[in-house]
Amino acid sequence: MSTTRRTGVAGAVVGAAAAGIGWAARDYRRWKALGPGGVPANPVGWLAVSGMRLRAREPYTWRQAGSGDVDRALLTLPPRAGERPEVGPYPVPHRVLTQHADQAQVAALQDVVEEFAGREGLEMRTSGWEKHHPALWRVGEGGRTAEIGHVHPGDGSMHVALSPLDARVVVARRWGEFHPLAGVMLGLPEGYVLLYSPRNETEIGHLRSILEAAAR
Repeated sequence: MSTTRRTGVAGAVVGAAAAGIGWAARDYRRWKALGPGGVPANPVGWLAVSGMRLRAREPYTWRQAGSGDVDRALLTLPPRAGERPEVGPYPVPHRVLTQHADQAQVAALQDVVEEFAGREGLEMRTSGWEKHHPALWRVGEGGRTAEIGHVHPGDGSMHVALSPLDARVVVARRWGEFHPLAGVMLGLPEGYVLLYSPRNETEIGHLRSILEAAAR
């Protein structure tokens, strides 16, 4: 190989490596800007999430329907108006990038979740998936627990665990989308859904109906 050709190959390799490093640095900053989630907010956490992205599923693809009927709280759920918000490409933390709720709406939605915690068999505990936020849990016989849902305080979106059939209804009516790892890993059930942030009081009411179905 001539000296000129070797120099050209070396330059291409160095250029590709520099481009890769630049992309990784930008992607890491975008990921970290989403705030805390279920993995450490450091390069190790980013590498773990990068591996998870390889197993991510399309957010509108139907999972298993399961059995039973659609929960009665969802029978009159209308379609969500307008376009879906943009959602980040990272499975963890899984967040909306546009159409954020304001802080008053976030607080009102959190009040709804905490109101549910006053019911028998339901209580607030730290989210087992997010690790940082309070979540609504069901506590059963023998101390068995199941996380129902939690609000993301930064944008007002929510994660809820629905029955697979109820999750289909919610996704089809554009109130949310499947978590990319639902039914794949991290112990996320098939019906694990990201609910979009509320834009007004009426939408908070509809999210209450979805949480009602999740709690049942």
